[in-house]
Amino acid sequence: MLKIVITLLTISIVGGGSFALYKGTRYQKEAVPTAVKLAELTQQTVEGTTQGATGELEKEIVPPIELNLQMDFYAQAPFGNWDYPWQEACEEASILLVANEYFGHNWTAEQFNDQILEMVEWEKDRFGDYWHTTAAQTAEILRDELGLESVVHKNPTLNDVKKILAKGHFIVGFFDGKKLGNPFYKNGGPVYHVMVVKGYKADGKIITHDVGTRRGEDYVYTWATIENALHDYAEPMEDGEKVMLEVLPPGYGF
Repeated sequence: MLKIVITLLTISIVGGGSFALYKGTRYQKEAVPTAVKLAELTQQTVEGTTQGATGELEKEIVPPIELNLQMDFYAQAPFGNWDYPWQEACEEASILLVANEYFGHNWTAEQFNDQILEMVEWEKDRFGDYWHTTAAQTAEILRDELGLESVVHKNPTLNDVKKILAKGHFIVGFFDGKKLGNPFYKNGGPVYHVMVVKGYKADGKIITHDVGTRRGEDYVYTWATIENALHDYAEPMEDGEKVMLEVLPPGYGF
């Protein structure tokens, strides 16, 4: 009898240990650089590296080795209710996170939730629905609803992303959610997903605020995953362009 008890206890301990190890190796949050407030971001530049529209040589921003821009986080379902419209609110939540940081709204979870619902109604009036807003429609929402201009970047490289972030500009990316491979997504992930790109690590991994999961704060993806999954909304998704929006701070001139 004693032998049986010891055996069962051993199995229980091993089983529990295996579960903990599984969670630790697959789900443990990856360390990221300390977040930098936009007001404290310093920029290094190189003289005369690019030729501007006027033909004159302009300064080019040199990205730091690693960077993580400060930004508050809320998931697209701030209170864990993933029914509609929150199930389809990744676009709204992502650009609202950017607006919250740029304008210093400091929204509470309740206020952020209200903003999502208001934006959904705005989209219904403007587009007829809110389910899947393309990059062009998202730029329209940014401009006409939030007062923020944006720049489209097609087929961006990792270096492009670094340079944008080094200016203190947040990026909104558009993805085939099934290709992101986030273990916290249900059913393998959404067909279409939008999230904020806010930093990068020294090894080139990308730091995001992934609103598609409550664990999405400073969620890290490899650049290969980001690049592969990057697609504007289309049917089928692989026909969508690889595109990101550089969201410009208030008052930023072109």
